[in-house]
Amino acid sequence: MVTRKEKREKEKEVNYLFELLKTQNHFFKNLNKLLKTIDDPRHQSYITYDTEVLLMMVILKNACNLKSMREMTNEFNKEECIKNLGKLLGNEDLEELPHYDTINDFLARVNPAELERIRIDMIKKLFKKRCFESYRINGKYWGIAIDGTGIFTFDKKHCEHCLKRERKYIDKETGEEKIKTIYMHHVLEAKLIVGNMVLSVASEFIENESEDVEKQDCELNAFYRLTARLKDTFKKLPICLIADSLYACENVFKQCKANNWNYLFRFKEDRIKSITDEFQALKNMEEEEGKKANVVKIRESEQRGEITWVNDIDYRGFGVNVFECELEDEKRKQKFTFITDILNP
Repeated sequence: MVTRKEKREKEKEVNYLFELLKTQNHFFKNLNKLLKTIDDPRHQSYITYDTEVLLMMVILKNACNLKSMREMTNEFNKEECIKNLGKLLGNEDLEELPHYDTINDFLARVNPAELERIRIDMIKKLFKKRCFESYRINGKYWGIAIDGTGIFTFDKKHCEHCLKRERKYIDKETGEEKIKTIYMHHVLEAKLIVGNMVLSVASEFIENESEDVEKQDCELNAFYRLTARLKDTFKKLPICLIADSLYACENVFKQCKANNWNYLFRFKEDRIKSITDEFQALKNMEEEEGKKANVVKIRESEQRGEITWVNDIDYRGFGVNVFECELEDEKRKQKFTFITDILNP
């Protein structure tokens, strides 16, 4: 086993700038040119740093796992960092790096579609190079996970697009029950799953059109907007959507069928009662008759369990397949249920 000291010594031998340059030159040779083509909304008379400098700093900030823009400015304000960034951009004349206020000002003004264009170009290059072929599901489908996440929460209204939620609480001083309004910004992400990595391929903000809307935006509405763009961008890509049980519903099944996509969703017992009832009925019937054709036993060193599945359960004209995995070890029992249109053998 490698000790921490040995690991540190080994890391000293690695030239991380060289590794980054090697990766960029192999997969994304035109990245610097793409960063230069971003439509710059700033007044051209007051520009000191071009778009490729600003954006490459943000890329390196995230690559170095720096938590804030202020930390980025402090950590990168070194001669060695300036020279390295100049090498990455092919700009040996770079003498200073921009302050984080300059970068924030640019990011606040730039059209998000400009940055989306670069992400799409990079993802398509990875597909073209066929470097992730071994991670296809059943050797056919690209697994794309869909999930919503909160990014900001405010005690006061941030903008007219905020989502809002009311929460009851007890005032400690008066003992009275009061209501507090929380304002939020959420985003729905589509991420390509490749081994132990996920790569963002599309984003859709969950936000209200204005503050006086009768009904707030929600994750499912954002899903339909997101999948429309995903289909338009990757027209022929064989996709298998992976998501939680929220998406196990008729309209999502229709959307997947229309796009010629497959799906694999977590499934809760109370999500679609008719499917749950039929799965349990067929499962119990097979157990009573002693049929084990749809059961696979799991016997590992630390876990035991079984996988049970039923194919072609009819739900409003859709043939769905349900499989249940029960696992047990020394500490706990677990049960996971999934619904899919991919036929289990």
